[in-house]
Amino acid sequence: MLVLASLFVAGCHGHPHEGDEHPHEGDDHPGGGHGHGDGVAIGITQWSDDGLELFAEHPPAVVGQEVPFLAHVTVLEDFSALEDARVRLTLTGPDELAADAPMLRSGIYRPAVTPRVPGTYQGTLTILEGGEGSVGPFEVEVYANQEAADAAHPGGEDEGGAVSFLKEQQWRVPFATEFAAQGRVRPSVEVSGELTTPPGGVAHVHSPVAGRVMAASTGFPIPGQTVEAGAVLATIAPTPGAPEDAARAGLAVVEAEARVEASRVEADRAERMVADQAIPERRLEEARRQLRVAQASLTAARRARSLYSSAQSGRGGGSWRITAAIAGVVDAVEVSPGEAVDANELLFRIVDPDTLWVRAEIPESWAGGFVRDANASFQLVGSERWYPVELEGAEAPSSLVHASRTVDPESRTVRVVYALGRPDEALRVGAAVRVLVPVGGAVDAVTVPRSAVLDVEGRSVVYVQAEGESFEERVVRVGPSQGERMAIISGIEPGERIVTRGAHLVRLAGSSGSVGHGHVH
Repeated sequence: MLVLASLFVAGCHGHPHEGDEHPHEGDDHPGGGHGHGDGVAIGITQWSDDGLELFAEHPPAVVGQEVPFLAHVTVLEDFSALEDARVRLTLTGPDELAADAPMLRSGIYRPAVTPRVPGTYQGTLTILEGGEGSVGPFEVEVYANQEAADAAHPGGEDEGGAVSFLKEQQWRVPFATEFAAQGRVRPSVEVSGELTTPPGGVAHVHSPVAGRVMAASTGFPIPGQTVEAGAVLATIAPTPGAPEDAARAGLAVVEAEARVEASRVEADRAERMVADQAIPERRLEEARRQLRVAQASLTAARRARSLYSSAQSGRGGGSWRITAAIAGVVDAVEVSPGEAVDANELLFRIVDPDTLWVRAEIPESWAGGFVRDANASFQLVGSERWYPVELEGAEAPSSLVHASRTVDPESRTVRVVYALGRPDEALRVGAAVRVLVPVGGAVDAVTVPRSAVLDVEGRSVVYVQAEGESFEERVVRVGPSQGERMAIISGIEPGERIVTRGAHLVRLAGSSGSVGHGHVH
């Protein structure tokens, strides 16, 4: 029997173990080999809210006899073995029993108790060291004598072809289970799409003029660098319109220097004459103004010569400032400092990573059933992960940007655009995606992850965990799917524990003949 986390799964196995190849070499098994004399074993399987799974086996408990519990403890966060811990088994009922045990081997612990009083006990396994949490309560029946135990557990039950997939195998491969749950799934249609950005989400920065690229005072941008809107990325030293322009710029400097020298001499002469009261004060002001004009001309001439010199040599600064049009991350740098570029040549690409759009193309035949306010999902090509597009709820992070009112005359599709509020860092602008867009009304059904359902020769199959190491192949009828969840119309009940990762490995174990071999290790 399998129930939710507060309960337990128990079973008896009465199969002899001749030829049993369970890989538990070296275990300290009571009774020798892999059994307890008559081979009857009682199994306990339970999951706790502390993120632990317990699979334990023990012989029928009899007063006055030591009862070893071979406990396999799994950490559900990653379905790995609980390593290097110390556990305590507590039985509460007609008597109080407790036993501590260190790790026998990876994930396996062997506490043992000797009951003194028969009756029904409630057991709990608690981690004392090397971890946290507990699993329980689970029921343990203690019998007054061996005859009562044999009568209650005669052995020889047929497990009906259950597939054995051992804990040591589960811990070493990608594996996971979860409870099937009642949920709501809305029918969806899978269509092609693309990740894109809003119109202001990408900025392509081009050179406004032909010239040579120069680094800004803050340095030259590199891919991955975060920049603010308006930040100076580089400067451009314009290329001379003709080769003789540079020579004329040099000549202009010489002429401007001569004018400055002449104006300075004239200003000095005017100062002396004003001191001698030979000319009016107005003549001195005019001389000084001429000097200032000549100095300004010299500054402009030198700057023009510097620009031509920078463009020719690849060093120095430029007169055209290249700035970031948006805040974001530098995604591409197409030039290097000192490189000559043409007008309108691409220099940098900046992307705003805070907002991504998902663009989907819905076939015309499905567009009429499109549900605007229902959740959608998408999957990168080549990936198994489905990313949610959450629209439902007051604080939904995503939103519907646009559902086109027209049909594309060539593709016969209707474009739908979603905005993702919290884009994953793994998502890239321009990536091709498959989009599940909602169409039609929601269906209430048992839901499981898509990964739990195998297609086996045209049948949909799910593996149900009957006990810790025992699985049942179940043929199911599937319904609509939404993102990573799929509706199961029949074949699975809510609360059954199903394999969600590694189901194909369980199938391989069944194909290899590891079927129905109950045992105590």
